[in-house]
Amino acid sequence: MLDFQNLFPDEREKGETPLRQCQLVMLRMLKIFDYLCIKHDVKYFLTGGTLIGAVRHNGFIPWDDDLDVGMTRDDYEKFIQYAVPELPDDIFFQNPQTDKYYPPNSNVEARLRDKYSSYTHINGENKKWHEGLQVDIFVYDRSFLPHNFFVVTLNKVLKRFNNNLKRARVLKAISKYSPLPLVYSSNYLQYYSAMKHGTFVTKRELGSLLRVKFEDTEVYVPESWDSYLKRQYGNYMKLPPPEKRISAHDVIADPFTPCDHTEVLCWKDRTHKESQYS
Repeated sequence: MLDFQNLFPDEREKGETPLRQCQLVMLRMLKIFDYLCIKHDVKYFLTGGTLIGAVRHNGFIPWDDDLDVGMTRDDYEKFIQYAVPELPDDIFFQNPQTDKYYPPNSNVEARLRDKYSSYTHINGENKKWHEGLQVDIFVYDRSFLPHNFFVVTLNKVLKRFNNNLKRARVLKAISKYSPLPLVYSSNYLQYYSAMKHGTFVTKRELGSLLRVKFEDTEVYVPESWDSYLKRQYGNYMKLPPPEKRISAHDVIADPFTPCDHTEVLCWKDRTHKESQYS
């Protein structure tokens, strides 16, 4: 069994602020995720704001409190089969099959959750699924994007469906007749947003993937990350004004207090056990 505590020590207590402590929790999960992906030849890449952080800050965006990765459907299934069984006891792999309260139409297909912490949405009353600090895993499927007229027309069709699952079924049916080698997020809301705002990823952009610096480690990013980010965010290298340098999520993040779920651990118990053997 892999000794992840020695390979990747939990250093959350070294953070100078609660936000930095949370980032250190997510960074450790990313390191473990990366290690297992390399071990089992599973390809992944940073996406969203985490990718901006990698290329603009060589790590987290200083005010960011989440972490996003993407992988193709085939790699996701491979990750579940080979890597998930090797995750350490303090990380919970969350999807609708492992957490009965996790919504099957969630806009994130799966997550890695830290069992010692909580990431509670302020307006998320009565949520029963695991809400530890997380690494969001976006799963990408084959689809197509012929031209702008198609995008506009498809958006009009999708707007008729107020149920994400119905939208997903429409998209899945269309993707069977894909004439172009494009890749999109199977995240239903994001796919709708992707079709509207051009936030898809092409196979050419993914390429062979590149290894780049992220904090004190290295991770994978799309080969043509520049064109991907420019299309999605515009001038992504320009910092937002100071008043907008805040988290985009309405949450309360606590790196030392677990959420209300069966798959949690107590940080005080961990530190007490370590002190007995030190």
